[in-house]
Amino acid sequence: MNILHIDVSPRQESHSRQLSAAIVERLLEVMPGASISRRDLGADPLPHTAADYAFVLSTPATLAAPPKGAVDVSEALIREVETADVIVIGTPMYNFTIPSILKAWIDQILRVGRTMKSTPAGKVGMLRDRPVFIGVASGGVFSGERANQPDFLTPYLSLALNSIGLKTLQFLSVQATAFLDGDKAALAREKALAAIDLTVVRELRGVDGWPAVLASARRPYRGVRPALRRVAPAF
Repeated sequence: MNILHIDVSPRQESHSRQLSAAIVERLLEVMPGASISRRDLGADPLPHTAADYAFVLSTPATLAAPPKGAVDVSEALIREVETADVIVIGTPMYNFTIPSILKAWIDQILRVGRTMKSTPAGKVGMLRDRPVFIGVASGGVFSGERANQPDFLTPYLSLALNSIGLKTLQFLSVQATAFLDGDKAALAREKALAAIDLTVVRELRGVDGWPAVLASARRPYRGVRPALRRVAPAF
């Protein structure tokens, strides 16, 4: 089993990084032998769409026969998704939506003829579905009774990932981070994690029961484990 863990925030101690690490920790409790592939977009940002890649996307003919090297970055990122059994994404909300570096990743993995096909009814995904857990940290409040700002992040990410075949999505959020100190942040993170549904992982593993895990035996995941494989920047 392989977990692809993606972080987006440039801040190493950000709320979204702590949330995504906590999600991975929960997954490791039910998949103790899983390996982790790390894609840190905050530390190693991807380049935005370059001219040669934009040229490839411009016509069906160029998509079918791209110039040498033009889709290398895209192909490497798509293969990371294909080899993952579970994907975890930690992202902040910037100005009501996703950061541009996460959009750069999406622009590379959404490719007609490779991860999705265009039909009269719209885009159809070509990748197999797998669980995707998305941890979102926002300075304001975008959902629930106290919501006071719009949310363009969750509908956009849902549509983008659905279009390539990733439909089993769970959004877990820590909101109003601008007003959270250390203790309150930890409580907000635990509240977000309480909503996680790990039955999708059980179904993926094809097992009937869960491993017995004592709360006292939990080891915080800090992004480094013996089975972790850090993915090299794709440029």
